[in-house]
Amino acid sequence: MIRRFALGGLLTAALCVPAWAGVGLSAGAGTLGLGLTLSAPIVPGWVDARLLVNGGRITRYETTDGLRYKGRAHFRNAALLADLYPFGGIFRVTGGVYYDDNRVDLTGTPVNGVYTVNGYTVPAAAVGPVTGRITYARFAPYLGLGVSNDARPGSGFIYGVDLGVMWDRPTTTLNAPGAAYDPALAAEIASVRAQIEKQANRLKAYPVISVSLGYRF
Repeated sequence: MIRRFALGGLLTAALCVPAWAGVGLSAGAGTLGLGLTLSAPIVPGWVDARLLVNGGRITRYETTDGLRYKGRAHFRNAALLADLYPFGGIFRVTGGVYYDDNRVDLTGTPVNGVYTVNGYTVPAAAVGPVTGRITYARFAPYLGLGVSNDARPGSGFIYGVDLGVMWDRPTTTLNAPGAAYDPALAAEIASVRAQIEKQANRLKAYPVISVSLGYRF
C-alpha cells in the first residue's frame, strides 16, 4: 500500500506545473467557426506546434439557374499545425493539415408552388423535396502567415492572428424524387448540380482567417 501511495505521489508530481511550462490554451473565432487551440513549444522562441478544434454553422440563401435553395454550412475541423518564427519575434509562418468534416446541406425552395429549373417549370408536388449536399475530402493541407506571441518564453496572456489557405476538393449531390419519372427534369437537376459544384470549386482554396486570445502556463 505504501509503495502504491508513493508511486501515485511521484506520478502526480510528474504531471504538475513544470510539465505544462510553455503550454498555451486559447479560444478564437474565424472563417471556420469558433474554436480552441492547444499550443506547445518545440524550440522556444522559434518553433511551436498547435492542435486546433473548431466548428460552427451558418445559413445562406442562393439562386442557381432559377432554382432557389437554402444552404446550411456545418464546420467541424481539427488541425495539427507547426509554426516557424523566422525572426525570433511575433511573425510566424504556418504549415500543417486539417481534418475536414465540413459539409453544406442544400434544400430547394419552391416559388409559388412551382420549381423553375433552367426555364423548365414543374409543380412542386411533381418534383418532391429537392435536397443536396456538398462534402469535402477528409484531409486538407494548410499554409498561412500570422502574428503571435505564443512562442515567447514565460507565462502570460497570448494572442494570435492568422491568415491562410486550406486546400480541399468539394463533391456535390442534388436529388429530386420526381426526376426518376421525368427525364427532362432529371437533366435539369443534373445541370443545376453541375453549376453548384462549379461554384463550390471556387472555394477549393478556402480562406482561413482567425483571431485568438489565451494564456500560456
